[in-house]
Amino acid sequence: MWVEPYSPGGPLHPQASKSVFWELKDTVADTAFEKEAWLLAMLVRVGECGFTVGSEATVFFCPPQYAPGAAKLPTAPVSADAAFLTSLFISPTRASRGLEAVLLDATIVHLITADYPAVEAFGFRDSARATALLGAKPALIGLLPVEILESAGFKVVQEHPATPRLRLDLPPENPLLSAAAVEDLLARALA
Repeated sequence: MWVEPYSPGGPLHPQASKSVFWELKDTVADTAFEKEAWLLAMLVRVGECGFTVGSEATVFFCPPQYAPGAAKLPTAPVSADAAFLTSLFISPTRASRGLEAVLLDATIVHLITADYPAVEAFGFRDSARATALLGAKPALIGLLPVEILESAGFKVVQEHPATPRLRLDLPPENPLLSAAAVEDLLARALA
Protein backbone atom coordinates (compact mmCIF):
# COMPACT_ATOMS: atom_id res chain seq x y z
CA MET A 1 0.00 0.00 0.00
CA TRP A 2 1.33 3.43 -0.96
CA VAL A 3 0.46 7.06 -0.50
CA GLU A 4 -1.78 7.98 -3.41
CA PRO A 5 -3.57 11.18 -4.39
CA TYR A 6 -7.30 11.06 -3.74
CA SER A 7 -9.24 9.92 -6.80
CA PRO A 8 -13.00 9.40 -7.19
CA GLY A 9 -13.99 5.88 -6.24
CA GLY A 10 -10.60 5.23 -4.65
CA PRO A 11 -10.14 4.06 -1.09
CA LEU A 12 -10.61 6.50 1.79
CA HIS A 13 -10.51 6.22 5.54
CA PRO A 14 -14.16 5.43 6.46
CA GLN A 15 -14.60 8.54 8.63
CA ALA A 16 -12.92 10.75 6.01
CA SER A 17 -15.56 9.69 3.48
CA LYS A 18 -18.42 11.09 5.56
CA SER A 19 -17.07 13.89 7.75
CA VAL A 20 -18.20 17.30 6.46
CA PHE A 21 -17.31 19.43 9.50
CA TRP A 22 -14.86 21.56 7.49
CA GLU A 23 -16.60 21.45 4.14
CA LEU A 24 -20.03 22.76 5.19
CA LYS A 25 -21.36 25.36 7.62
CA ASP A 26 -24.56 23.46 8.34
CA THR A 27 -25.52 19.88 9.12
CA VAL A 28 -26.89 17.72 6.33
CA ALA A 29 -28.75 14.42 6.15
CA ASP A 30 -26.46 12.57 3.72
CA THR A 31 -22.91 13.39 4.74
CA ALA A 32 -21.30 10.79 2.46
CA PHE A 33 -23.04 12.29 -0.59
CA GLU A 34 -22.07 15.84 0.41
CA LYS A 35 -18.44 14.81 1.03
CA GLU A 36 -18.22 13.15 -2.37
CA ALA A 37 -19.74 16.23 -4.03
CA TRP A 38 -17.23 18.47 -2.24
CA LEU A 39 -14.28 16.27 -3.25
CA LEU A 40 -15.36 16.23 -6.89
CA ALA A 41 -15.77 20.02 -6.84
CA MET A 42 -12.26 20.39 -5.39
CA LEU A 43 -10.77 18.19 -8.09
CA VAL A 44 -12.39 20.36 -10.75
CA ARG A 45 -11.57 23.72 -9.09
CA VAL A 46 -8.08 23.17 -7.68
CA GLY A 47 -6.84 19.68 -8.59
CA GLU A 48 -5.39 17.44 -5.91
CA CYS A 49 -7.03 17.91 -2.54
CA GLY A 50 -5.88 14.92 -0.53
CA PHE A 51 -3.85 11.76 -0.16
CA THR A 52 -4.72 8.29 1.09
CA VAL A 53 -2.99 5.18 2.31
CA GLY A 54 -5.71 2.74 1.35
CA SER A 55 -8.56 2.94 3.83
CA GLU A 56 -6.11 3.27 6.73
CA ALA A 57 -5.38 7.00 6.55
CA THR A 58 -6.53 10.04 4.58
CA VAL A 59 -5.56 13.73 4.59
CA PHE A 60 -7.45 16.61 2.92
CA PHE A 61 -6.41 20.18 2.09
CA CYS A 62 -7.79 23.07 0.06
CA PRO A 63 -7.75 26.85 -0.32
CA PRO A 64 -9.41 28.28 2.82
CA GLN A 65 -12.46 29.68 1.00
CA TYR A 66 -13.59 26.10 0.24
CA ALA A 67 -13.76 25.11 3.91
CA PRO A 68 -16.46 27.32 5.48
CA GLY A 69 -16.66 25.06 8.53
CA ALA A 70 -13.41 26.58 9.77
CA ALA A 71 -15.44 29.59 10.88
CA LYS A 72 -16.66 27.42 13.80
CA LEU A 73 -13.24 27.70 15.43
CA PRO A 74 -12.29 30.62 17.67
CA THR A 75 -8.88 31.01 16.00
CA ALA A 76 -10.32 31.32 12.48
CA PRO A 77 -9.88 32.44 9.79
CA VAL A 78 -7.04 30.69 8.02
CA SER A 79 -4.72 33.25 6.41
CA ALA A 80 -5.69 34.07 2.82
CA ASP A 81 -2.20 33.23 1.48
CA ALA A 82 -2.11 29.74 2.99
CA ALA A 83 -3.48 26.39 1.95
CA PHE A 84 -5.68 24.86 4.64
CA LEU A 85 -4.91 21.35 5.87
CA THR A 86 -8.45 20.54 6.95
CA SER A 87 -8.25 17.03 8.29
CA LEU A 88 -6.21 13.90 8.76
CA PHE A 89 -7.91 10.61 9.61
CA ILE A 90 -6.02 7.52 10.76
CA SER A 91 -7.40 4.15 11.79
CA PRO A 92 -6.93 3.74 15.56
CA THR A 93 -4.77 0.65 15.05
CA ARG A 94 -2.39 2.67 12.85
CA ALA A 95 -2.19 5.87 14.93
CA SER A 96 1.22 7.03 16.17
CA ARG A 97 3.05 4.66 13.84
CA GLY A 98 4.32 7.20 11.31
CA LEU A 99 1.42 7.55 8.88
CA GLU A 100 0.82 11.07 10.15
CA ALA A 101 4.34 12.11 9.10
CA VAL A 102 4.04 10.38 5.73
CA LEU A 103 0.75 12.08 4.86
CA LEU A 104 1.84 15.48 6.17
CA ASP A 105 5.02 15.30 4.09
CA ALA A 106 3.07 14.27 0.96
CA THR A 107 0.80 17.27 1.51
CA ILE A 108 3.71 19.65 2.08
CA VAL A 109 5.51 18.49 -1.07
CA HIS A 110 2.35 18.91 -3.13
CA LEU A 111 1.66 22.39 -1.74
CA ILE A 112 5.25 23.48 -2.45
CA THR A 113 4.89 22.39 -6.09
CA ALA A 114 1.53 24.20 -6.23
CA ASP A 115 3.36 27.41 -5.19
CA TYR A 116 1.65 27.98 -1.87
CA PRO A 117 3.75 30.16 0.46
CA ALA A 118 2.34 28.43 3.56
CA VAL A 119 -0.06 25.86 4.96
CA GLU A 120 -2.19 26.31 8.07
CA ALA A 121 -4.13 23.88 10.23
CA PHE A 122 -6.05 23.86 13.46
CA GLY A 123 -4.86 21.55 16.20
CA PHE A 124 -6.16 20.49 19.57
CA ARG A 125 -4.48 20.29 22.95
CA ASP A 126 -7.14 18.55 25.02
CA SER A 127 -9.68 16.22 23.44
CA ALA A 128 -12.42 16.87 26.03
CA ARG A 129 -12.11 20.67 25.71
CA ALA A 130 -12.05 20.48 21.92
CA THR A 131 -15.12 18.22 21.91
CA ALA A 132 -17.01 20.62 24.19
CA LEU A 133 -16.05 23.59 22.01
CA LEU A 134 -16.76 22.00 18.61
CA GLY A 135 -19.54 19.56 19.42
CA ALA A 136 -17.55 16.72 17.87
CA LYS A 137 -14.66 14.54 18.95
CA PRO A 138 -11.40 15.59 17.25
CA ALA A 139 -10.90 12.17 15.63
CA LEU A 140 -14.35 12.34 14.01
CA ILE A 141 -13.54 15.59 12.19
CA GLY A 142 -9.86 14.85 11.48
CA LEU A 143 -8.50 17.45 13.89
CA LEU A 144 -4.87 16.70 14.75
CA PRO A 145 -3.09 17.01 18.08
CA VAL A 146 -0.90 20.12 18.24
CA GLU A 147 2.14 17.91 18.94
CA ILE A 148 1.82 16.10 15.60
CA LEU A 149 1.62 19.37 13.69
CA GLU A 150 4.57 20.82 15.63
CA SER A 151 6.63 17.70 14.93
CA ALA A 152 6.09 18.41 11.21
CA GLY A 153 7.40 21.97 11.66
CA PHE A 154 4.16 23.89 12.17
CA LYS A 155 4.21 26.76 14.67
CA VAL A 156 1.30 28.26 16.60
CA VAL A 157 0.23 31.59 15.06
CA GLN A 158 -2.94 32.10 17.06
CA GLU A 159 -3.04 30.66 20.53
CA HIS A 160 -6.09 29.08 22.13
CA PRO A 161 -6.31 26.69 25.11
CA ALA A 162 -8.23 24.07 23.11
CA THR A 163 -7.83 24.72 19.36
CA PRO A 164 -4.89 26.91 18.30
CA ARG A 165 -4.16 27.69 14.64
CA LEU A 166 -0.74 26.63 13.35
CA ARG A 167 1.25 27.60 10.26
CA LEU A 168 4.14 26.18 8.27
CA ASP A 169 5.90 28.50 5.82
CA LEU A 170 6.88 26.74 2.62
CA PRO A 171 9.32 25.37 1.82
CA PRO A 172 9.96 24.23 5.39
CA GLU A 173 13.26 24.83 7.15
CA ASN A 174 13.53 21.18 8.22
CA PRO A 175 14.05 18.44 5.64
CA LEU A 176 11.14 16.23 4.63
CA LEU A 177 11.16 12.45 4.79
CA SER A 178 13.27 10.67 2.21
CA ALA A 179 11.70 8.06 -0.07
CA ALA A 180 13.43 5.32 1.93
CA ALA A 181 12.11 6.75 5.20
CA VAL A 182 8.58 6.87 3.78
CA GLU A 183 8.81 3.23 2.67
CA ASP A 184 10.13 2.21 6.09
CA LEU A 185 7.41 4.11 7.96
CA LEU A 186 4.69 2.67 5.72
CA ALA A 187 6.01 -0.85 6.19
CA ARG A 188 6.05 -0.47 9.99
CA ALA A 189 2.72 1.34 10.17
CA LEU A 190 0.91 -1.20 8.05
CA ALA A 191 2.53 -4.31 9.54
